[in-house]
Amino acid sequence: MMMTDKVTILIPSYQPNTHLIRLAHTLADLGFRHVIIVDDGSSDAKQHYFEEAAARGATILHHETNHGKGAAIKTGIRTAAELYPEDYGIVTADGDGQHLPEDILKVADALAQHPDSLVLGVREFRRGETPWKSYCGNRITSAFFKASTGVRLKDTQTGLRGIPKALYATALSTEGDRYEYEMHFLEDTVKEVPHIQIPIETVYEDNNAGSHFRPIRDSARVYARPLRFVTSSLTSSLLDLLLFWILMQILPMYTAIAISTATVIARVISSIFNYNLNRVWCFKSRENVARSGFRYILLLLVQTGMSAGFVTLLSTILSATLIAKIIVDVSLSVFSYYAQKHWVFRKKEVRHEPLQRSIQPTA
Repeated sequence: MMMTDKVTILIPSYQPNTHLIRLAHTLADLGFRHVIIVDDGSSDAKQHYFEEAAARGATILHHETNHGKGAAIKTGIRTAAELYPEDYGIVTADGDGQHLPEDILKVADALAQHPDSLVLGVREFRRGETPWKSYCGNRITSAFFKASTGVRLKDTQTGLRGIPKALYATALSTEGDRYEYEMHFLEDTVKEVPHIQIPIETVYEDNNAGSHFRPIRDSARVYARPLRFVTSSLTSSLLDLLLFWILMQILPMYTAIAISTATVIARVISSIFNYNLNRVWCFKSRENVARSGFRYILLLLVQTGMSAGFVTLLSTILSATLIAKIIVDVSLSVFSYYAQKHWVFRKKEVRHEPLQRSIQPTA
């Protein structure tokens, strides 16, 4: 049996053009028999493109309204798991001409040969040859991804991915329904299974004008986790300062005991607040409260000791205690984010019940 018969191609699509039809024709000519296209709420004027793709053998699923690329991928995965349970996995591809059929075939072949690995089709980003928002976006997300996971990927924004069947449950539980979904999925899986990076062509027609990515709003979604962490940290720091000020107004006098008491009480309350905010809002953790709380306390103690030690050491070198503290605390905040994400509030392995036998696209 050909490799193309054991891999499902999944194409999320919104407001498509003739590229979708050409891709559906070429995929059929290449021997792909399992092609799923998810119409993510496209207008009535665009429906004929899906009809023509269906005529070439593609399975078309429809969202009544636009839910986002992540939601479309989840709908496609649910259907692929039901219709083609024997396939090695799925290959997600864009239908706007960014992914060449031969590159889709390369990723599908790699997935079939390595059915336990995550396969990424990675592009080369050259200054002057790549649209600025794609060039800058990839550089920023790659740097953040390396700091957050410790893994360096050439292209964190690639939509051409071979997802093995073993990752279906994780893919369905990954946070996010829009463009942030793809980054979150990489963060959740890149250490769960081996990953393979396959070089692919970089295609940007008309300066990538067909992209539905909104730089400000969608970037905020992509960086939602670190932004929530920063917001949580700042809010907790302000609470700490406010509580310290209030306590100093209540305590009888500015003595060493009063200052120490106010400092400890304010820090304990703000730390409890920060822990719960990070657990519920920032990392949305399902980890046992007692276990994660104990780890959080240990991390807090270690971080406090590291801060005191490094500030003391660096201040002797720079002869500027305030500057030393700023440098150390900013560095430790990155360390704290990484430690909380991967240790304190580490994500539990998700186990899903078997999928229902009826196709249930996202409403």
